[in-house]
Amino acid sequence: MNQEMESSASSETTVWDVLHLSGSPHIPSSVNVPHAWLLLGPTGSGKRLTALAMAAAFNCPELPGVGCGVCSTCTRIISGRHPDLHLIAPEGQVISVETIRAGVIPEAARSPFEARRKVFVIEEAERMHPSAQNALLKTLEEPPEDTIIILVCDQEDELLETVRSRCRVVHFQRVPSGAIQGILEAEGAETPVARLAARIADGDINRARSFALEPEAQSRHRSFAGVPARLTSSLEALDAAAEIVTEAATAVKERSEAQKQEVVELAAALGEGRGTASARASLAKRHKRELRRLENEVLNEALWTIASWYRDVLTARRGAPEAIANLDLTPDLGRWAVALEPDDRSLVAAIHRCATTPGALARNANPSLAIEATLVELARLAPPPAESMPVD
Repeated sequence: MNQEMESSASSETTVWDVLHLSGSPHIPSSVNVPHAWLLLGPTGSGKRLTALAMAAAFNCPELPGVGCGVCSTCTRIISGRHPDLHLIAPEGQVISVETIRAGVIPEAARSPFEARRKVFVIEEAERMHPSAQNALLKTLEEPPEDTIIILVCDQEDELLETVRSRCRVVHFQRVPSGAIQGILEAEGAETPVARLAARIADGDINRARSFALEPEAQSRHRSFAGVPARLTSSLEALDAAAEIVTEAATAVKERSEAQKQEVVELAAALGEGRGTASARASLAKRHKRELRRLENEVLNEALWTIASWYRDVLTARRGAPEAIANLDLTPDLGRWAVALEPDDRSLVAAIHRCATTPGALARNANPSLAIEATLVELARLAPPPAESMPVD
């Protein structure tokens, strides 16, 4: 946070405090705010939340340029429910040129509904097709005065140099385990839960938050961590796969119900005036993307948790208990660690198999078939030791 911003907010609670972010990027509080930003760093390093905090700071009526984090404007932006916040994400493998031409360029030319600035957050910007990046260039070069574009990106090399050069770049790093634990405790998590979440998350603050603050996420983790001990046959693998897919479907159903309320709130906020049809259509598309993404997130969470079990077995065999992520499952890990089978090579192969399936899901593979095929293969590669029992 720059000095001008600090002096204006030293005695105020800001959006950065509310969201427990370590500090804002260098956001000028004058009128000369850069119109294009690139937030660059690994998954789970806080880029998306920072983008939302920036959008709030740009538009907050209480603390302009800083963001109070508690006013109606800030809270709606943080929750993704403000009509002047536009969230763009991949549909399938890429962000297509049609998405940029229909969802960004014309919307950028419109006046804001109610805020000072329209903010476009393009998530996984490295997945923009080259033609989509080229289509965005003119808007990056000559943006309307009331428009901010924030690119959120894991892999800088996938962006065209012409795009990167037009953005102010902010670099992010994976969050240390101790810092994650402190953030979670500040957000209300009990110390044992925060410590476990920080170890499990492996530097991913989003995964840690989900585990520590959502009881259903903790329940899913326990269920997913018990899968390796169940893979005694192909039939058992298919049963476990069905349960994982059901967990994802349940999460999607719950989110869909919450989205219905968001539609009601948007309708009340917009009324029937200028541009409301476009805003409603944009919300419908975003909801569809969110549900597809949530399904993949739960499935990927299952795969990541299963892989973390195999990694922890390898870690335990090497006498490094301090590096074990699943601290709550140490006795069960110990039984696997002393067994001769599955051997280390099989465990590594199982980890690799878990790592390849998310790519297939991102390419719109059938979720049920993808998870079934993966677990059947895991049952072949790394069946549990004979004396191993499923985790409760």
